[in-house]
Amino acid sequence: MGIGKKKKLRTTFVEYVVSLGLLIIVLILVNYYIFIIASFGVYPANYSEKIIQKNFDKLKKSPTVTMDMLTPMCTFGVYSKDGQYLYGNFPREEENKNWDNYLQGKTNSGLRRYITSIEREEEILIIIYPLNMEYKNSSLRKVLPNAEVTLIILFFLQLSIFIILWSNRFAKKINNELKNLLMAASKIEDQDLDFHIASSNIVEIDNVLQGIGKMKNSLKRSLEQQWALEQQKREQISALAHDIKTPLTIVKGNAGLLMETNMTEEQRSYCKYIEESSRRMEEYVESLLNITKKEVDNGKLREGFSICEMVNSLKNQGQALGIIKDIKFILNIDLEKDLYIRGDKEEVERAVMNIISNAVDFSPNNSSVTLNIFKEDKDLIIQVKDQGKGFSKRMLKYGKEKFSMDDESRTRPGHHGLGLYIANTITTKYNGDLILSNGLDGGGLVTIKLRIM
Repeated sequence: MGIGKKKKLRTTFVEYVVSLGLLIIVLILVNYYIFIIASFGVYPANYSEKIIQKNFDKLKKSPTVTMDMLTPMCTFGVYSKDGQYLYGNFPREEENKNWDNYLQGKTNSGLRRYITSIEREEEILIIIYPLNMEYKNSSLRKVLPNAEVTLIILFFLQLSIFIILWSNRFAKKINNELKNLLMAASKIEDQDLDFHIASSNIVEIDNVLQGIGKMKNSLKRSLEQQWALEQQKREQISALAHDIKTPLTIVKGNAGLLMETNMTEEQRSYCKYIEESSRRMEEYVESLLNITKKEVDNGKLREGFSICEMVNSLKNQGQALGIIKDIKFILNIDLEKDLYIRGDKEEVERAVMNIISNAVDFSPNNSSVTLNIFKEDKDLIIQVKDQGKGFSKRMLKYGKEKFSMDDESRTRPGHHGLGLYIANTITTKYNGDLILSNGLDGGGLVTIKLRIM
């Protein structure tokens, strides 16, 4: 769109009003000439009155009154002196009414129809005639209103059409100016900030566009900084996860070597816990790497796994974690057999174990952690309840975000605010919900809802 001299919106509106006024004046002049041309096909407004005056003597003295002494628009009636209707073309229902109007001295009958009377010998002639323009053609007089009303209706019809068309033209002009504004808003909504802000011929719209341009540039700089920071975080997490693999390998190797020595059954079971936990830690590290790379295996979403198999695994891992702090792991199950969840068992299990691990970490020694698993309608409900200090208001609001930690309650050395984030990421992946709350008797309560197949 070409950019010309910029105008204020007020100036544009004044131009519209003035131009519309000029068009109306032109329309009036055109209709005036139409009226002049049309007058050759209509009788003047006082035509009937002039004919009556011209033929007054005939109407008074002629033995019989006929329509050739009047105009086609007139109606008449001849009455005796005592009011008896003798002849004429009055409708039957108006014969007595017109005589009463004559006696009362009325000069009009209805809208723009007038009454005149002429005294004849022993008779009274009453004539009703119009004082408005009428068509010369009798068919037009029957079909259309009188010529004056028709011209007025025609004028207002033309005026309405002109106003609508001219308003549409004005609206189209404004809409063309607004297109750039709407396009800029749409681009920003789609997070596409690499576009050029166009100008407008209207000052106010142009000012808004320039303001959007400044906002776009500021937003772009802010997002670039945010993206750079996110990239840096991902790289740090990836590096950290990679570095953890080395000590994990050493732990696994040493646990394997210990298994080859002479140990008691209790020591051997501890070594198994170490070996199994190390293996799972490797899986968690790999999962963390996948999250930072935003890798989602959509194929696994189409598969299902047995809830009972997952429950048994959660029970063993929960008991193993509880031994470290003499925490009793309580499992309450209220489920039917052969229930399945759509997704990957290891991922869902990893999400729940992140929550159980947090619960163990934030529970005091010799306390308990409870895992409740039951069905509610078509959802699988997994609840993990601990006996710690519970979640603070801040953690209830932001606890599921990455690196979210709280100095007030549930914060421990070695925690980096990833446990609940990873659990929530996996839960969301399977269209589930993770809810943070506090138990009625204290302690944190984390609830996961997953749809059952």
